[in-house]
Amino acid sequence: MFIDIHTHITYGNCKEYSTLLGRKPFTASTLIKKMDAEGIDKSVLLPLVNAEVMDYYGVAGNQECLEAVKKYPDRLMTFCGIDPRSMMNYKKGNLVKLLTVYKKLGCIGIGEMCASIPITHKLYQNLFYAAGEENMPILFHFIPKVCHSYGAIDKLHLPGLEKMLEKYPKTIFIGHSPCFWNEIAPLTDKERSGYVRGPFKKEGTLWRLMREYPNIYGDISAGSGYIALSRDNKSYEFMEKFSDRLFFGTDRFSSEDEPAPPQIAFLKDALKSKKMSKSTYEKISHKNFERIFLS
Repeated sequence: MFIDIHTHITYGNCKEYSTLLGRKPFTASTLIKKMDAEGIDKSVLLPLVNAEVMDYYGVAGNQECLEAVKKYPDRLMTFCGIDPRSMMNYKKGNLVKLLTVYKKLGCIGIGEMCASIPITHKLYQNLFYAAGEENMPILFHFIPKVCHSYGAIDKLHLPGLEKMLEKYPKTIFIGHSPCFWNEIAPLTDKERSGYVRGPFKKEGTLWRLMREYPNIYGDISAGSGYIALSRDNKSYEFMEKFSDRLFFGTDRFSSEDEPAPPQIAFLKDALKSKKMSKSTYEKISHKNFERIFLS
């Protein structure tokens, strides 16, 4: 069984955006077809509402994702998108009220979080407090500096994230993106310049954070997650050691004829070759999700 924690759909109600994106819309029905073809039982929709990304990628926001879940309630679930720069966030406690509304509508988490301000910013901290109070995990895209990109900003080795993990122990932080997964092992300058990764030299920051903070989790989606966890045997050790803290994901929203996400074959091959235990395989593929979001 597979439950995908990281999918998107594009604007289905505004097909004009296909001209802007240069491709056909990736609708909920298209997503279901891909899930059926690849053996994925359920998927989580992640709306994008942050200004940095909403037009650039044309990914659907909260309302359209909620409508898609109504149409496919047995196959789809959704998070809610929150921008910490919202006028709702001018007073501590307001975001708790907002999250209460989204929970009543059926949202089970927050993300994908892409607002490009420091992760330690007071506006983010108001959101972390609210997420902990409402028991809604947050899935993050991280970037290492202010740049023409998107994501919560943190420095090398994620010191800001560590401060937030310690300050908001009730809040579950789910990491994603190259900035996050690069911390599984120190990178050489050559490795930093691209997606080519050599064997582990030593353990990176993520090992320590996972050991010391029970509220940090990882989303293995996209090239960043796949490459980080398929580097060498040390990657399999990481997955076994922190098997309770990893979620299967794909980060898909491109087209009906896109290739199957590599995470599916990777996990199946790891199980078949006995590089991964059956228990770890089941936890990553679906049981961790069920424990955190559906129990």
